[in-house]
Amino acid sequence: MAILTLLLLTALLIAWWLHGDKLRAAYYRRREKPLTDHQRRQLAKDMPLYPRLPLAQRRKLEGLMVSFLSRVDFIGCEGLAVTDRMRLLVSAQACLLLIGRDEPAYPTVHSVYLFEDSFVNKAPHYLPGGVVDTQGKHLAGESWEDGRVILSWAGCLHAAAQPFDGENLVVHEFAHQLDQAKGLATGAPLQQSLPDAKRWQATFQEAYQRHCQAVRGGFYGLIDPYGATDPAEFFAVLSELFFERGADLAEAEPDIYRLLVAFYGLDTRSWH
Repeated sequence: MAILTLLLLTALLIAWWLHGDKLRAAYYRRREKPLTDHQRRQLAKDMPLYPRLPLAQRRKLEGLMVSFLSRVDFIGCEGLAVTDRMRLLVSAQACLLLIGRDEPAYPTVHSVYLFEDSFVNKAPHYLPGGVVDTQGKHLAGESWEDGRVILSWAGCLHAAAQPFDGENLVVHEFAHQLDQAKGLATGAPLQQSLPDAKRWQATFQEAYQRHCQAVRGGFYGLIDPYGATDPAEFFAVLSELFFERGADLAEAEPDIYRLLVAFYGLDTRSWH
């Protein structure tokens, strides 16, 4: 009996190894539900950009959202009760980054943690001079390499309601997820070819160094000074501008804008 059980388990493991991806995909497809008219109306109310998108892009966004919502867990923190409205708005802003790209909706993301407002990251923060701050930092969002994204619901609402101010918490954190698809976020997300990667590296590094120099000199232009923190934050901040102030970014940094058009598969200047 024990041998029979072992053989059965072995057969199941082999079947899962051979067909596990297809089985998981079929399972999630069964959970996918098209957006209802009520959800579309709610989304248009909370996210003014949504009804302004060209019809083809809006339909692509909805398809990505349906896939995202079918398999990503939303977890309320510190007593926050997650609602359908919250799931809908976060997924719409996250999937906005993918509507020009030919790829699934964040296959490595499995959980979104929502706080009502900012939250405290209590991990030690290492300051210059060897000083360690253990008091924690108040944050609005975080993106983790293990497929978790942490967001402030208040920040998500504000970002969606102000689609052209150049700041979007959800776009920022999910740009990190695209950057982290290869592992650590470095400001150099995966490209389609080696020439594309070389072009990205040269153009991006030159713009990043210029930005850091400007910030050190006290000059704050279109790009948020926070982008000078490191290349990963520079990419995330540029992504916010690309989706919310595309025309301004194209004028201020045409080479960077062309990089982002190629990466995201979109020209966002017509949205504004």
